[in-house]
Amino acid sequence: MQNIKSYSAQKFKGKFTEEHRRHLLNRILFGCTEKDFVSFQNKTLDECIDLLITKSPHPAPPVNYYESKVADTTGVKEGETWINAPYGDGTINFRRESSMRYWWLQQMWFQPQTIHEKLVLFWHNHFATELNVYSRAQMAYNYQNTLRINALGNFKDFVKAITIDPAMLDYLNGRKNTKESPDENYARELQELFTIGIGENSGFTEEDVKAAARVLTGHYASKTTFDYRFNANNHDTDNKTFSPFYKNRIIEGKSGQNGANELDEMLTMIFEVDEVAKFMVRKFYRFFIYYDINEQVETEFIVPLATIFRKSNYEILPLLKAFFRSEHFMDSAVFGSLISSPLEFMVKTLRHLNPPTPSLAENVYVNYSISGVYMRLAESFQQLIGDPPSVSGWPAYYQTPIYHELWINSDTYQKRNKALLVLIYNEIRREGYRVNADLISFVSQFSNPGNPEILINDLSKTFFSVDISMELKGKIKKDILLAGQSNDFYWTELWDGYQKQQSKKDIKDMLEQRLRSLVLYMVSLPEYQLM
Repeated sequence: MQNIKSYSAQKFKGKFTEEHRRHLLNRILFGCTEKDFVSFQNKTLDECIDLLITKSPHPAPPVNYYESKVADTTGVKEGETWINAPYGDGTINFRRESSMRYWWLQQMWFQPQTIHEKLVLFWHNHFATELNVYSRAQMAYNYQNTLRINALGNFKDFVKAITIDPAMLDYLNGRKNTKESPDENYARELQELFTIGIGENSGFTEEDVKAAARVLTGHYASKTTFDYRFNANNHDTDNKTFSPFYKNRIIEGKSGQNGANELDEMLTMIFEVDEVAKFMVRKFYRFFIYYDINEQVETEFIVPLATIFRKSNYEILPLLKAFFRSEHFMDSAVFGSLISSPLEFMVKTLRHLNPPTPSLAENVYVNYSISGVYMRLAESFQQLIGDPPSVSGWPAYYQTPIYHELWINSDTYQKRNKALLVLIYNEIRREGYRVNADLISFVSQFSNPGNPEILINDLSKTFFSVDISMELKGKIKKDILLAGQSNDFYWTELWDGYQKQQSKKDIKDMLEQRLRSLVLYMVSLPEYQLM
């Protein structure tokens, strides 16, 4: 980012312009659609924040969409949820895993106008697990539910909830951690990846990892009933001594079910370390603002917001409200500075173009399987929901020195453009349904689609975080909408002709062809990769 005017965490007091509003919505939601913008158009910054930084209603769970292809031997009928059903077998579990992934993409696609869904993705990257490793659809749903329930709550409570989440207990070997054979896997990641980090102000030791592993013995999750329990017989009841980094704290060993309470004492000890708050603010910064944290960002933005986080007893809501109201977040140099992740790219495109899809009531199989096409497209350019490549999450959020630039290379850029072709030109066909974007309906939502200059300006505002040049807009108008003609009337006559004679196939076909060329050209520009 160049020409930053302010790194300050102080509240933004400048004029809250249309550009600021779009920037806020683009970062908090999966893209700012025209509907989103209109909904927030006459609101102040504070009003926008108060509406956006809230919980969404809890969604209905994923369902059996696969009955017509593979019978569910556990008795779950088509359209019914499987989340509380027995495991079944490998085939049924695989279908349920697909159901889970497709459903998760739908939650992003049809998200309410709050930050909640974006935060579920943020926390999925932070508290990463891999469904392909623990391989239980019910555990994946419950894990996602843990993220969803705690996304805007108390971070300390969240860390406890994820520590005893069955998917996490299986993924990082917590269920195998016993007094006879302590496993240090989760104890290490708890400190290194989830709370403190490994920067210069992180001084926990190998002995701290070993002591933490002993605290965590006895916590168990079943891969058949998918629930958590504490097994006191597997818990180490001896005292656990920590290093000077933790002020030589001693956690006294406890027997019976009281052994589970040692986890609370250890989390209290960890959260007394100031670095926890700074580590988490940095994670939010790299996800929502930019990857480069220089000395000014650290001093003027990270440290003040970390203070707010600590003083609020690690409540996430006050931190986020201060974060998005800040001068630094609202600095125009920040606009369009992040490369969209594959899921952000795919979902924002779905939300913009909104291809018509049959509802669950119309056809469960088609509803889910079409979402599956979009999910697999995002996977093809390196982001599979449910399966970050490691416990560290996706490398683009942490891998120095290029961070988000990892999302784009000669292969993934072509695959992103292929996904756009699928949405705009190539129909997805399932059981008689044919799905691609209805671009006439899409542009009809704008103020004056019959005026080529206004239409291109409106599309530019919708698609791009930073506006394209007037010269490029002129080229797009002449070469695509006007088909090389010099008079705007060429497009206006075509649009008005369709409004008067919508039944005429030749006019509709010509209009759709122009719009497909227009939209595909614009979303294929490099600027569309940014948010």
